[in-house]
Amino acid sequence: MLEQPLGHYRLVRLLGQGGFAEVYLGEHIHLATQVAVKVLHTRLADEDVLAFKREAQTVARLLHPNIVRVLDFGVEGAIPYLVMDYAPDGTLRHAFPKGSRVPLHIVVSFTKQVAEALQYAHSQRLIHRDIKPENMLLGRNREVLLSDFGIALVQQSSRSNSTQNIAGTVAYMAPEQIQAHPCAASDQYSLGIVVYEWLCGSRPFQGSYTEIAIKQSMVPPPPLRTYAPDIPLAVEQVVMQALQKDPRQRFADVRTFAFALEQAAFQSGTRQTLSTAMLPQPTPLSPVSTSASGLSSTFVPSSIPIITSASTQTPIGMNSSFSSLHTPYPASMQQAQPLYPYPYTPPAAQYGNQPIFDPSLPDGVQKRRRLSRRAFMVGGAIALVAAGSLGTDLILSHVLQGTQMPRNQSPYTASNTGIGSNTNSTAVVQNGVQATVALTYSRHTALVWLVRWSPDGKYIASGSFDGTMMVWAADTGETRLSVRSTVQPAQSDDYPWSLAWSPRKDQRVAVRFVDGTLQVLDASNEQRLPSLINPAPGVALLAWSPDERYLAVGGSDGIVRVYEYPAWQVVTTYQEHTNNITALAWSPNGRIVASGSEDTTVRLWEPLNGHTRLVYNGHSNSIHSLSWSSDSSRIISTAQDQTAKTWQVSAGTTLYTYHAPGGAPIGEANWSHDDRTIAIYGGDAKIYLLDAQSGAVKGSFLSGVVYSLSWAPDDTRIVTGNYNNVAQIWRLS
Repeated sequence: MLEQPLGHYRLVRLLGQGGFAEVYLGEHIHLATQVAVKVLHTRLADEDVLAFKREAQTVARLLHPNIVRVLDFGVEGAIPYLVMDYAPDGTLRHAFPKGSRVPLHIVVSFTKQVAEALQYAHSQRLIHRDIKPENMLLGRNREVLLSDFGIALVQQSSRSNSTQNIAGTVAYMAPEQIQAHPCAASDQYSLGIVVYEWLCGSRPFQGSYTEIAIKQSMVPPPPLRTYAPDIPLAVEQVVMQALQKDPRQRFADVRTFAFALEQAAFQSGTRQTLSTAMLPQPTPLSPVSTSASGLSSTFVPSSIPIITSASTQTPIGMNSSFSSLHTPYPASMQQAQPLYPYPYTPPAAQYGNQPIFDPSLPDGVQKRRRLSRRAFMVGGAIALVAAGSLGTDLILSHVLQGTQMPRNQSPYTASNTGIGSNTNSTAVVQNGVQATVALTYSRHTALVWLVRWSPDGKYIASGSFDGTMMVWAADTGETRLSVRSTVQPAQSDDYPWSLAWSPRKDQRVAVRFVDGTLQVLDASNEQRLPSLINPAPGVALLAWSPDERYLAVGGSDGIVRVYEYPAWQVVTTYQEHTNNITALAWSPNGRIVASGSEDTTVRLWEPLNGHTRLVYNGHSNSIHSLSWSSDSSRIISTAQDQTAKTWQVSAGTTLYTYHAPGGAPIGEANWSHDDRTIAIYGGDAKIYLLDAQSGAVKGSFLSGVVYSLSWAPDDTRIVTGNYNNVAQIWRLS
């Protein structure tokens, strides 16, 4: 990119990069003036270029002393770019790194400046959608400049709008924005989290993408003075009001929030005025400054916000239409208990076969101990965002109303009636391939989060947000067993997080619950086998060794522990990742464990000694799933950077990259047993079948919103775990 100019600009050096764009220091070819050039990761079709230009013009008309100016824009070889003012002193994240506490009087000054920029944008009927310190720059006069009002482009020039309303950074995202109903108050909420972080050095919610999304929507933030007791009570009350879940309970507008914060600080004795000398003098920026979380510690963030206006309720996208600034927000969401995992205690093994829950008992016999039905539906919608694909407005409206959509009205699935109902509905896919819904399993009462086919082909294990893991017959849908977490006292967040069948066809399945417990079950005789009865750290992923002697457990503490089974003795503790473990897979030949993390890396290491063999750095965001080829020579990894990459294990060489259609984040990918085909959820309510050798799309079919998928051992069928509370078996022909 540096070798060739873009329009009238020569690119000098890379400033930052993320999942949506790269940002370069640029220089005007004739005037020699410095600018920042953002190059978007997309290619526009001819019919979309005009729409891009109209949207760029809209952003360029924002003229305010606290907003970074858009100076120019263009399309070079179908690649769109924006030209903006260059701020050499960097961002407020650079001035105040994570963990820093900012003096109250400086926070007040920063907040007032950002609020004025937002108030002006809101008066122009535009919502920012990505307020965070990385998007706040220090100007040449030490003023705060709000950057990246951006353009809501659909990646790959796709017309899909499944994720057009989803933009922003989840750690700062308002509940209604997560639910695809952003409004002006959403920017106030995000600014409230920034203020919270500045004042105490920590954001209110930590964890994985999914965990934070759930907490943002259902868990009240910890009181600010919990982390910073010296903060005046009046200041805490102002910040907490800006962080109300219901936008109608926040301040009337963002300027009122800033004024209230100033008044609270003044009344509490903070009367010091801010001068330029009080601002920290940033250290010089390195030529290349990037972060694993996204774009820029120097200029542009990792995601591009969507601009909305009042004329319609459609986001600016390829059709250049606008959505309402004041999108109606549904009734307040039900509050839930905090989703914090149990503290770690040394594992204890439980021996002796035990009978487990009788699936013939009616659901009412079970002790109800999770979130209410309504809370699960809300949580499902949040997880939907995390999985990368909000459904249609019809589905979303049912979720937000807290009601279940009638199963015969699903806009996606061919049949949703009955438990284990057989159908012969057909969805025609590309290249003459057909997918038929062979069976629909609907015993679960909330979204089906996990599905795994047993190695002998007889059973399917499915995990749901209703708190149960069920094993059922793949041919009839008959429920074989159903289990819940055994932790007492019961918790509200103990749904299954990970499932793993033992590889040797002995019908043994391990299930890990969010509360940290791990059960091993025998599907053939409905017995509980030696299990970990004491919680381990946080949620975790599971992977059996091919000989079933070991079980790898990767946790939200960033550590993978390899246990000898059934003694539950730790033989290896792998601690090379720097963030949560988000994907785990044991090679079919038994020699290597692959672990993926929120640190964006996939690490290949030897399971019995922890020796790292290779680190794959092909992704720019958190890893979502890993799948080995049967000969252990290749891996396909998916990530939140909207890509799936197939790469060689021996050298870490990327063989090909698959981009999510329409810019939708990719879901799970799985290699077929014959190594010919890869099935992948594309984020747009479709399953795509890729040629495993070349990465070319062989076919696709409309599956509905899918969280998980798994091949049958004979590669003729795929089971999917779906948004609308069912698991479906698709027969391919």
